[in-house]
Amino acid sequence: MDNELSQDESLVKEFLIESEELLQGMDQDMVTLESAPGDADLLNRIFRALHTIKGTSGFLGFEPVVRLSHRAEDVLNSLRHGEVVLTRSMMDALLAARDQLGRMLQDIRQGGLRTYAIDALVAELEAVQHAAAPPAGDAPAPTAMAEASEPPVAAPAAETSPSAEAEAAAAVTAKQSADAAAAQTMRVDVRKLDELINLVGELVLERNRLVQLSRDLTRGRLDTQKLDSALGLSTARLSFITEELQAAGLRTRMVPIDAVFRKFPRLVRDVARAVNKEVELLVSGEDTEIDKTMVELIGDPLVHLVRNSLDHGLEMPAVRVAAGKPRHGTIRLEAQQEGDQIVIVVADDGAGIDPERVARKAVENGLITADRVRSLSPRELLDFIFLPGFSTAEKVNDLSGRGVGMDVVRSNLKKMNGTIDLESHLGQGTTVRLRLPLTLAILPVLLVEVGDETYALPLRSVIETARIESKEVHRLEGREVLCLRGETLPLLRLGKMFENEASQGAQAADKAVILGVGERRVALLVDHLIGQESTVVKPLGSYLHNCSSLAGATISGDGRVRLVLDPSGLLSSAEASSFAAAGLR
Repeated sequence: MDNELSQDESLVKEFLIESEELLQGMDQDMVTLESAPGDADLLNRIFRALHTIKGTSGFLGFEPVVRLSHRAEDVLNSLRHGEVVLTRSMMDALLAARDQLGRMLQDIRQGGLRTYAIDALVAELEAVQHAAAPPAGDAPAPTAMAEASEPPVAAPAAETSPSAEAEAAAAVTAKQSADAAAAQTMRVDVRKLDELINLVGELVLERNRLVQLSRDLTRGRLDTQKLDSALGLSTARLSFITEELQAAGLRTRMVPIDAVFRKFPRLVRDVARAVNKEVELLVSGEDTEIDKTMVELIGDPLVHLVRNSLDHGLEMPAVRVAAGKPRHGTIRLEAQQEGDQIVIVVADDGAGIDPERVARKAVENGLITADRVRSLSPRELLDFIFLPGFSTAEKVNDLSGRGVGMDVVRSNLKKMNGTIDLESHLGQGTTVRLRLPLTLAILPVLLVEVGDETYALPLRSVIETARIESKEVHRLEGREVLCLRGETLPLLRLGKMFENEASQGAQAADKAVILGVGERRVALLVDHLIGQESTVVKPLGSYLHNCSSLAGATISGDGRVRLVLDPSGLLSSAEASSFAAAGLR
């Protein structure tokens, strides 16, 4: 093999993109094959993926990849021809080979192959292949692969040690690293690129029109009336093209959320075995499209939520049977688009979260007084779960329960301008809903004026705007509230929050913006409502990055900097003032 060929960066890059996509698909297909070992189409798809990786690796001179993939391919080929039956140990070995191939590809991406001790893994693949062969003269039909002398793949997992949980967590972490490397590239439908090019062509034509107008004006060929008319037409045309170009550009970054969901069947399989539970994962809405950057950011929060459902939510099989439930627990992973948001649901049919237990922990940790906790609703009590270091887990293991989880999930969602909402029913299960913007590139906002400053509020969190009267503002337990159509909402005065002395304050401000995050609401008192606008949000510098009420900044058409407010941070400020007024610690 010509060594120069293996150094061809373009060939290697194409190989990595294709192979990493094939490995991600294999992950899901292999787990599905366990529950449907007689699915010949599924088996053939796995075989073809591995065969493609082996063939291109040989062409590029990646010998360790060729050796391991060839050995795994032999096992799959024996399954295809009905020479062996699928067993749990065989699937474990095939998945281990898939993980090792993923690590090799990651090394190639990061600089080159290393020396690998794969003899034991190759020997294991050979051993499971021979062990799964039926007695001579009793070869099974290709569709009868589930029957074997070894326990079938659907059997309950054997007892495992805490080290097995650590190994499962380590495997998941390694796979996430490989997925992160693969996430640096994406494939775009050529039709989307054609649309972009056409719009760029329209933009060039409009630029030429403006250049000609400038020349005519310089040479005195245009009077004021003609110039106004020509500029009006050109501005309208330029605005239309820009909006279309913006939308087309965003569409090129949209990918199916299946890019995130496809790793969860494998994760659920490995973790369920580590904690000795029987679990069925139901996935829907995987065709829902989301911005590529969101795909890279949402993975970790979802992994933690699924782990929580597996480790804390779902009961042990015997406990479920005693409670009249099926032995197998169920985890649902769903996605759907609602307006300009993506809603992702992680739900389980486990034991649920006991609000009283959460309340006891909150009092023990000094987060709230015993008197005050009795006045909180079950939903308000569940919000304590999102506080740093809060956990109701009695046993800490390698998967979860260290009290550093749900607060990190919420903070990660906040970075994406998203929200999280939790609903739980004791004995029935827990549902977590994540709401995310379709893209982080463009943010529709509502502009409001407070004194001599203009602020931007994310439009997706604006429930309504209202004109209010002073008689609708009251003080309750030391804090201001707004009574709007029979509903009592915490009230924040932006002028007071940001110490804007030019604000009209309590004297004349009569406009309120009602913001909503999940089931929570807050009313903001402002001086004026300016209108809606689509803008680009820039991160704050180090000087302001710890301000919880600010999500970023944007630049207006006249060059002034406008602060973009964070609805979640504003709600937290309202709740903190409420807690302080009520005597919480």
